[in-house]
Amino acid sequence: MQQIASQNAPSPSVVIPHYVFGGLSLLIASILIVCYPDAFNQHYFNPRLLSITHLLVLGWITMIIFGALYQLLPVIMEVKLNSEVLARISFWLMATGTIMLSYAFWQFSFGSLMFVAGTLIVMSVFLFVLNVIKTAKQSVKNTIERLFILSSAYWLMFTVMAGLTLAVNLSMPFLNVSHLELLKLHAHAGLVGWFIQLIIGVSCKLLPMFMVSHHVKTGILHYTFWSMNLGLILGIVALYVQIHGFVIVSAVLVVSGIVIYLRFLLDAYRKRVKKQLDIGMRQSAFSYAILLIPMILVFLLLFRFDFLESLTIQLSITYGTAIVIGFITSLVMGQTYKTLPFIVWLKIYRGKVGRVVLPLPKDLYSEKAAVAQVWLYGLGILVLLVGIAAAIKGVVLLGGIILLLSTLLYNFSIFKIVLHKPTQKSDHK
Repeated sequence: MQQIASQNAPSPSVVIPHYVFGGLSLLIASILIVCYPDAFNQHYFNPRLLSITHLLVLGWITMIIFGALYQLLPVIMEVKLNSEVLARISFWLMATGTIMLSYAFWQFSFGSLMFVAGTLIVMSVFLFVLNVIKTAKQSVKNTIERLFILSSAYWLMFTVMAGLTLAVNLSMPFLNVSHLELLKLHAHAGLVGWFIQLIIGVSCKLLPMFMVSHHVKTGILHYTFWSMNLGLILGIVALYVQIHGFVIVSAVLVVSGIVIYLRFLLDAYRKRVKKQLDIGMRQSAFSYAILLIPMILVFLLLFRFDFLESLTIQLSITYGTAIVIGFITSLVMGQTYKTLPFIVWLKIYRGKVGRVVLPLPKDLYSEKAAVAQVWLYGLGILVLLVGIAAAIKGVVLLGGIILLLSTLLYNFSIFKIVLHKPTQKSDHK
């Protein structure tokens, strides 16, 4: 685990603000879900749902990933981060742009505010991608995780550019394709190209390390890389030119790649030396169980079964929610307990190792609060998904309330870690 505390790691002041902003964004989004449960029982192109979604994918998930990746790139690629200055500028651009964009969607305003917000986000992503590429170029190792991370960065750039184009097209239409099809294109480029590929690239290095798994072969992940990228390119073209058969082929390629990745994780789990999984790894494991839901739903939606025709909108929202609030959010939460304590621990106790009695990184947060958070989250997401699929406002509200309690505990853990002070025991030994 000390590999996370690499000598190449950037200053904690670069990384920690991303976790704080991300946690608060998740909390605000959870409050909005409780206050506006109807957003999940309408068409997915409604202002409340669009605002909540972008707050989650940009302010919460992308922001946390940016911060974590600045810490983890030196571990994965064994080099220093190219520029801390670019990372700081990117943070402020993303934070400002996300707040403005979420407000613009809430007001359903597609004018100058949305364009300025989108421009700030594109600039932030450009600086992030530039930082990642220049960092990767310092590494001489052409590993599979390096391929996934670089690919995900390019897809992120494509996603935000497509989003900005969509925003312009909404106010000044110049594309012949419907807004809904463009929204699907934009969403899948982000979900599959950016989030899932980045998760695969980072997790294929870190999860075996966290579980202490030896001799895990990454060769099969080359199929995952090519099938996901080819499938995503095919799917985007097919959505744009409206060839439904190719969209199905695209889904088969992407899902088969994910299945191979899950097989890799299962192999790592079986070969683990550390038999007892801690709370962070248990929540991460739960996230992969949630991933099975959208993998099934995507084919139910694509094959357009007659008996599901009246449920298409609700199943589509369930599909997106299962990926964003289910799989990705759960995984990010779980990995926070694996990364943030070490980052703060390194900041406070660097130079004291071996001279005084030090707390362990896991001592920086409350195990009981973390366990309660995970159980509440698991229950909340399942209730929320049932409520969305069945279009029952009360069940959506109940799921939202349970998730809100979970996110309150998650933020409690984040701030407990970030605000940790040297213990009396370590200072006065």
